[in-house]
Amino acid sequence: MTEKEINPKIFFPNAVTMLALACGVSSINMALWGNWKMAVLFILLSGLFDFLDGKVARMLGVSSKFGAELDSLSDFVSFGVAPGLLMYQWTMDERLRLLAMHDINYKPMAVGIAWCFILFLAMCCAARLARFNTMLDEKQPDYWKHFFMGVPAPAGGTLAMLPLIMWLATDGRVHFLRTPWFAGFFVVFAGVMMASKIPTVCLKHIHVKKDYASVLVIALLLFIAGLITHTWGVLSLLGLVYILSIPVGIIAFLKSKRKSIS
Repeated sequence: MTEKEINPKIFFPNAVTMLALACGVSSINMALWGNWKMAVLFILLSGLFDFLDGKVARMLGVSSKFGAELDSLSDFVSFGVAPGLLMYQWTMDERLRLLAMHDINYKPMAVGIAWCFILFLAMCCAARLARFNTMLDEKQPDYWKHFFMGVPAPAGGTLAMLPLIMWLATDGRVHFLRTPWFAGFFVVFAGVMMASKIPTVCLKHIHVKKDYASVLVIALLLFIAGLITHTWGVLSLLGLVYILSIPVGIIAFLKSKRKSIS
């Protein structure tokens, strides 16, 4: 193959990234129409495609800097902008929004601090992705092997939506989940965790012994069955477990670091 020829395989991972981006933008559209379930599902689908694009690139041996930059832009839209706008639309009182459109005195109440939370999430996501791109060529110490620096963008976007996911799991019966302050806490928490350098658990390099393979398969099948039958409940539980894993990851990281240095 000459220099002027293009390997057609290079388009496959970029196409998957474009699917992730399309899902992120589609989530924004669903949020504007008040279709909360589809808005969440589109962001989760974006996370799935974001996971797959890197796998496809490595499998085909066509990883590129262009692909990495495209992936970051997709992540910013799908996990920095879309979840924030979704949470803003979901917590905003429709009557207050209509009043703000007709009476300027209501505008500060309609925008106010809640919109600051959304801007904060987007800026934190952008900061994380910028830092990640600048560290691509840097070799990290061995004790970082099983950890991410901060919460990955897809996980951060999902954490920001956790009150909405729990609200869907309870069929909207738990009203405090929809209050701007409660939802805002999760949005700010997700932003802080994305932009921070706090170590969080990474499962990429964890290998399961053959003796436990059958147990893992059974657990995976049960998870899939639960996800199909009780989607929002399983996702809520998964989100809470992930939050609990953060302090566990910090303790494990400190032990690994001490062991590596000593």
